[in-house]
Amino acid sequence: MRTVTNQYGIEIDFDVAVNLMDDEIRENLNELIAPCTDEEFFEAYCTEHEIKYGCEWTLDTENPVY
Repeated sequence: MRTVTNQYGIEIDFDVAVNLMDDEIRENLNELIAPCTDEEFFEAYCTEHEIKYGCEWTLDTENPVY
């Protein structure tokens, strides 16, 4: 299992995270920053999600919900 760590130090299954990502944000980031580490992608996604939606992504919170 590939994991990343959110801002609260909680390990997240990266493959599950990818499946829950906004398609538009994920595809844009894939074009802009890939290849990169899973952690770099996750952190960039969290930043872009907050910009687009005005709130933290659920998997980047203190109590992430899958």
